[in-house]
Amino acid sequence: MAKAKKAAIKKPADKRKTVAKKTVIKKAAPKKAAVKKPAVKKKVAAKKKTVKKAVPKKAATKKTAGQPSAPAEKPVKNTGVIDEVAIRMYCHGFGDCFLLTYFSNGTPAYRMLIDCGMLTGDSSRLQKCIEHIKSESGNHLDLVVQTHEHKDHISGFNLKDKTTKKLLWDSIEVDNVWLAWTENTANGGDDLAIKLKNKFKKKKKALAKALGLYNRQIESAGHVKLMNSEFRGSDYHSAQQRYASSLQQLLNFYDIGPDEVNKSLGAGGGELGLTMKDAMSYFIERNKKNGTPHINFWNPGDAADSETTGLNGIKFYFLGPPKDYELLRKMDDKEHVEMYLSDMNLSDNFYLALTDNSDGEISPFHTKYKTDKKDFTPTELNDPDNIWTLYNDPKNEWRNIATDWLQSAGTLALHLDSYTNNTSLVIAIEFEASGKVLLFPADAQIGNWISWTMPAEEGGTKPALQWHNTSSDKTITAEDLMKRTVFYKVGHHASHNATAKKHGLEMMNSPELAAMIPVDEAVAKKQGKKGWKMPADDLYQRLQEKTKGRIIRLDNGNLIKKGVEEVVEGAKPTQQQRQQFNKNVKESSEIIQSDEGQNRPMYWELKIKG
Repeated sequence: MAKAKKAAIKKPADKRKTVAKKTVIKKAAPKKAAVKKPAVKKKVAAKKKTVKKAVPKKAATKKTAGQPSAPAEKPVKNTGVIDEVAIRMYCHGFGDCFLLTYFSNGTPAYRMLIDCGMLTGDSSRLQKCIEHIKSESGNHLDLVVQTHEHKDHISGFNLKDKTTKKLLWDSIEVDNVWLAWTENTANGGDDLAIKLKNKFKKKKKALAKALGLYNRQIESAGHVKLMNSEFRGSDYHSAQQRYASSLQQLLNFYDIGPDEVNKSLGAGGGELGLTMKDAMSYFIERNKKNGTPHINFWNPGDAADSETTGLNGIKFYFLGPPKDYELLRKMDDKEHVEMYLSDMNLSDNFYLALTDNSDGEISPFHTKYKTDKKDFTPTELNDPDNIWTLYNDPKNEWRNIATDWLQSAGTLALHLDSYTNNTSLVIAIEFEASGKVLLFPADAQIGNWISWTMPAEEGGTKPALQWHNTSSDKTITAEDLMKRTVFYKVGHHASHNATAKKHGLEMMNSPELAAMIPVDEAVAKKQGKKGWKMPADDLYQRLQEKTKGRIIRLDNGNLIKKGVEEVVEGAKPTQQQRQQFNKNVKESSEIIQSDEGQNRPMYWELKIKG
């Protein structure tokens, strides 16, 4: 890896190498480590064959990331051998917040948080959970993972105390933060990540602008009058309003509310959704200011073991997001209804029509449909019967496209949502002694999933992602990791489009497989035109079959706590399986009340032996 650009604060000498191609900032141990050790030369944690991956031509050359500053050398934390992990799912609402506590001989040795956010509802519930995490961890976390820029995963990192108005995370010590390569967008960062982030900003703004224009048109006095005069016009108008509401709900994932939608219609205007951008960059900015926490950006194919983390007996494999633009945009699988998206599909044309193309981007319109003022004589330009007169003639109102073209905003919204989910940092966590694996895919959608097992070359059988285990001299693949998965954090609240079948769940064949689903079904039903079906019926049934009912839901808790009645036929566990699972499940004695008035434990916890 090329040397990092000069940081704002001079760093001490450090000859440690990075794992694979990851960008790494030198790790500091928690402050409670009292004895200083000399700097340690680090070796590569996992050798792997380098695989060339297709990227857009303009992004073929990858730069080393610009690195935030680092403090003076501190000793690297070195735990005892980890033999157990407690996975705690907080039940604050529609969103992900998982605290993993790693144990060595019954003693907590390392704490890792994966995401902290909620989509909607009373944020005081999330504040209560953050305060509980702070108390439980002794105000210190060894590692925080931010998977992707959606409100239901990261809004907690930008949450303020309702009394003091101070950011809650400012008072919590964090040693290390992990993010995907897609967030490496500072000067000197990843070329493709920078390019994608810039396009992402434009598309968010275009979508907000489209919704603003659509709202303005369908609620205008003239349009309302027209709808009231048409046969079943009120039904059509209601459908338009539901469509607008659905677009707004998708924008809510970026914390772009109605006020910002209206703001997008103004002249100029800055970037939208800054609260989520600030939440995603919170720890990066904290590093620039204080030198901690240390920031790591991970690529698919990277790995981290105890030499990187100080966590003995545990190895991390990074599966996604793919470093391929087309895979990031892929929404469907071949086995279902796959859509191959060209560089100029409908949604791209749409967003380009709403944005300034002065940066040289291709026009959405074919040249044969273009004209120029200089092609008209002064008389023609001043002709009252020219194009605009024809267009605005009441007789031609039936062919007016003032709002119909804006309905392409739905396609753009879905592509943006899918793209963001596909940028999820995907981590497989392995107990090295037993080979048991915990899989945390965040909200990865199909483009991310299929990238883990796809061949390195078209028509080949050798997978692009693989790692070499030096101690056993074996090659590890994503399929191998999924076959050994004993815990699955179900992606995207168990929606229909975020757990791969052939490329995912069907590979998880461990007889010990258990799952946690951060789903709030009541909240999901209130979203979109007709509500979101979460969990999706077919997926939920298959999860029960694969796990023998060993499922813990955020809203309803342990599926087999009281019995097996709720488990579908053919998936019911034996009495011994049920008792063994329940013995390892714990629920909080503290109660949180949902927006619907449901009392639920603050968290559910599952312990897994290594």
